[in-house]
Amino acid sequence: MKPFRDRDQLLVGLPSRRPHKARTLGLVLLALGAVLLLFLAWPYAALWQIDRAVRSGDFAALAGLVDLDSVRSEIKQKLNKDESSNIGELSDSFIRWLEEGISALGNQAVERLVTVSWVRARLLDHGAGNADDGFLGQVSYAFFDAPDGFVARIGPPSDTPVQLHLSLRGLHWRVSALYY
Repeated sequence: MKPFRDRDQLLVGLPSRRPHKARTLGLVLLALGAVLLLFLAWPYAALWQIDRAVRSGDFAALAGLVDLDSVRSEIKQKLNKDESSNIGELSDSFIRWLEEGISALGNQAVERLVTVSWVRARLLDHGAGNADDGFLGQVSYAFFDAPDGFVARIGPPSDTPVQLHLSLRGLHWRVSALYY
């Protein structure tokens, strides 16, 4: 027993590099974990910003959070059977809305019908009837569908929920598709 005690006493006096490396590794892992958590929370913060703009009726702020050209393009791509789109299965009411718009407005229907006001109205469709409540309380699903894509479902799945797709554009999450 005595030799082990002597050896332990010798080792105590020697400098060790292991704790320094472990501490550095721990700090790096902590920093990476924090960055990952921030990245995962980022689209939820954008969803909150969109809700705030919808609730306040701030069309200028909402316009900055919505890529109308992309929303229109996704609808047009869905109508063209030869192109792929981020839009999933359309509801009957969405198809009726498109048919009525196309018959009334012709080829310019999507450009004229899909506006910031239309986006706001669709986001409030499942609200409690009061724009002050916004839509966040009605979100039944929200998560990534790609590293640069995020999907939110507004309204119960049994109803005809509004599907909102956010895409990472530069350093901002923006609405890139909306359908129901």
